[in-house]
Amino acid sequence: MKYDASQIRLINIPQLEQLEDGKCCRTYIYRFTNSLPEQKVIDQIANSLEKKFTFSKEAYEIPEDVEICASILIERLQDNEAKVRVLTTQPEEVCVYIFGIHTLPRQLEERFGTVQLIQGEPRETWISGS
Repeated sequence: MKYDASQIRLINIPQLEQLEDGKCCRTYIYRFTNSLPEQKVIDQIANSLEKKFTFSKEAYEIPEDVEICASILIERLQDNEAKVRVLTTQPEEVCVYIFGIHTLPRQLEERFGTVQLIQGEPRETWISGS
């Protein structure tokens, strides 16, 4: 398969923030085509999106199993706009990073309807092949 520069997409990934409690996060701004539900419903959905990654000691030849958790906080900013925070322990592992930029946008779209913009960029920049 041949590649050319037109296949490269640059996206505006927010900086990793270091938090005081030993955690870090990235904060994304999403705009949807639909109105968002009330904050109470959004909180329930955010809780259901928490993702755990387990690295087994056998597969990775480490002393014990390691579990990494990505927590999701969503704050409704406007009728169709939300601040989405992906929190994890420091340092941010690649699995959490990929979850935040690839898997999570699709999951949010399944729950809230079509994404219009992420970080001010069109949906197609972030969510491809759907």
